Amino acid sequence: MDKLYLGKITGSHGIKGELKLLSDFEKIELIKPGFSFYIDNEIYTLRTIRPHQNKYLITLNEWNNINEVLFLIGKDVYINRDELPLNNQYLMQDLIGYKIIFKKEIGIVKEIYINKKGYLLKVDNNHKLYYIPFNNHFILDVKKEKKQIIVQNVGGLWE
Repeated sequence: MDKLYLGKITGSHGIKGELKLLSDFEKIELIKPGFSFYIDNEIYTLRTIRPHQNKYLITLNEWNNINEVLFLIGKDVYINRDELPLNNQYLMQDLIGYKIIFKKEIGIVKEIYINKKGYLLKVDNNHKLYYIPFNNHFILDVKKEKKQIIVQNVGGLWE
């Protein structure tokens, strides 16, 4: 089983056992009631999830009272990757190791950064580093089956 970090429980909300989840998980919209959550290697079932300010409020099937959930505050939450209904989608972290292609291979994705403008791919081409914004100006296609990212030549960078 491949576990993915979902976020951290930062507090409780109200008296009915709701917890505040701080998460920047990129596909949070795929997390639905019934999902299995892993906290300290224990499995819990998600009953509800809803956005609230800059966090998410969640309830777990196991509890209905604030006093029953306080021990979870400060804990990290993980999900089982196999439960994510990604279909043809991908997670940005999956792109690490993909080849960057413009006519030929120009490097391999080594890291992915996120900033206010979006994602930035750090690409290594024989120890020469490129930083490619992950947007429509640079990225033409992601070929999941071939582990390739097809880019266009913006500003003559690759020649």
